[in-house]
Amino acid sequence: MKIAGVLSGTSLDGIDVAVCDVIAHGDGVRARCERFATVPFEPELRRRIVAAYPPTPLDALELSSLHAEVGAAFGDAVRAVAGEVALDAVASHGLTLAHDGTAHHTLQIGDAFRIRERVGTTVLYDFRSADTAAGGTGAPLVPFVDALLFGERAPCVALNLGGIANMTVLPEGIAFDTGPANLPIDTYVARRSGGVQRYDADGLLARAGTVDMRLLTRMLDDPYFRRFPPKTAGREEYGAPYVERWAEELDARPFADAVATLTALTARSVADAFWTFAPRCELLIVSGGGARNPALVEGLRTLLPGVRVVVADTLGVDADAKEAVAFAVLGYTLLRGRTAGLPRVTGAKGPRLLGAIAPYALDALLARVHAEEAAEQPRATP
Repeated sequence: MKIAGVLSGTSLDGIDVAVCDVIAHGDGVRARCERFATVPFEPELRRRIVAAYPPTPLDALELSSLHAEVGAAFGDAVRAVAGEVALDAVASHGLTLAHDGTAHHTLQIGDAFRIRERVGTTVLYDFRSADTAAGGTGAPLVPFVDALLFGERAPCVALNLGGIANMTVLPEGIAFDTGPANLPIDTYVARRSGGVQRYDADGLLARAGTVDMRLLTRMLDDPYFRRFPPKTAGREEYGAPYVERWAEELDARPFADAVATLTALTARSVADAFWTFAPRCELLIVSGGGARNPALVEGLRTLLPGVRVVVADTLGVDADAKEAVAFAVLGYTLLRGRTAGLPRVTGAKGPRLLGAIAPYALDALLARVHAEEAAEQPRATP
């Protein structure tokens, strides 16, 4: 079954689209990414999204307009990446505009019906709300898929370095957001460069700078790092307000030194979480945009002696595509009527069906899903 997973993460690099071949495999799922691309946002739409993040007061009409336009942009991106491939469904995470796991509410924008209009297929969406409604944090959700992708390599840790860093410890299934990944680095680079640079390309700034250990020690004295899971973080914790809080001290240092210190903050907070929750693991599998930052990956290798730190590509999973693939899998899980998520990870009262459906020829789609499931069941012994 061809399902496109689509999302835009906290780094706002663009719209990630993974066209996947997904099929039932017993009680699990097998997924193979056939196409992947990141489609940039139009600059004006990106500017409006950034301007809408908390704590900015947002007019309801602007929120409604953004919801519609992000949905249209998602639909256009899926259509462009899929090309001639006939999709059975689209699984859209949308774009997280606001999230408070502690208060159990979340908001992803990107109108699923606008996607459906442009792609002409069923759209599965809003994967976090069922978990928050059941008392969970609504994140992270990707650990459910990490177990499918990397379970056979356990004991190991799957680490995703998007805007926020999240890790899954296998086989135990412990998973949580460790804290910042690219988000404060990208936010600061854009701020200090006046928007000329949006991120530290190839980690060149960090590699040219020197970490200010005194400042780093103070940054690490963050209550979030001391909290035990379940816990989740986002722009509210490590976006623009966080950078502004440290801006005066960062600006007092050379640009490269400031970026090196923020990069070390991510590496140290991840490494500290690794030693706390997976001290006996010898394999760390890195995905997400941070996997393309040599300064960050090398920082992890230095801080984790004796641990094999590999980018997911080397294990046959595209490091950039993993989260988009994960939502394709979550979409297929919803179509099968199977619960997803990990209550022990999010703190929800129990497993829940995750997601909503914008249907398009849904009866025929469900019939194909059930036929695939039946074909995977063991044949009865005569």
